[in-house]
Amino acid sequence: MAKPYYTVETLEPGNSIGYLVKRCGGLMTQLAERRFESTSVSFTQWMTLMRLGFQEEPISATQLSEELCHDMGALTRVVDELERRGLVRRERSRRDRRAVELAITAAGRREAETGKRAIVELMNELAEHFSATELDALVGLLQRMLGVLQSAAEANASSPVPAVRATSPRQRKAKSGGLS
Repeated sequence: MAKPYYTVETLEPGNSIGYLVKRCGGLMTQLAERRFESTSVSFTQWMTLMRLGFQEEPISATQLSEELCHDMGALTRVVDELERRGLVRRERSRRDRRAVELAITAAGRREAETGKRAIVELMNELAEHFSATELDALVGLLQRMLGVLQSAAEANASSPVPAVRATSPRQRKAKSGGLS
């Protein structure tokens, strides 16, 4: 970009990428928490289960905290409750026996799948206001922004930021031959 998009004079919340993404995320979390009031897990617990469910290998609590952008102390309480209920387990790392990692249990996977219905309903309600082309563009742009942010974070930190798989539902469907 030859000319900077933002200037001190033009930056305001209504056109700030950071503010808009943060505000959208906050409102989406509020709506999702309400959907989960009638389920056996909270939205935050569900997000933890979903993230662990997509991981082939157990991960550290630190990595999970970073990926979910959740305070480590609060996440510990979430994991403690999930472990108490048999949805998550702590286990010694295979790579470093001194470390403890988190893994989802079979019961946790079932709970994640059950909660997924509530999120699918919410996301589809929100998506009704956009065309499929607009949603594909939005997802693609957010994935690109995530990549830019991850690269910037890695360049400015001693520990790398975990990468997130960047595939839209349409891309996953195409890769699986339409079976997802």
